[in-house]
Amino acid sequence: MTCRDDILAAIPVLIQARDDQTFSAVEVAKFMRARGTPYKELSIRRMVTYDMCAPEPDLTGRRTQELERVERGRYRVRTAQECRS
Repeated sequence: MTCRDDILAAIPVLIQARDDQTFSAVEVAKFMRARGTPYKELSIRRMVTYDMCAPEPDLTGRRTQELERVERGRYRVRTAQECRS
């Protein structure tokens, strides 16, 4: 599995009991590290806050944009419809 795959697997577990369905990059990193992920905390946080986050500009062509920043330090998963637009 890639770091992205591990992040996408961790998020549903983190948000399952939350009304707002949001999470922070630090929460994802701590959760993954507690589960023994081989990825460094900084790599996980960068993936959440930049590589997987919309609407940051995609200068490299590698951005996936599955996540959206809803407020400072808080993110949510975008719907499939939002990812296509």
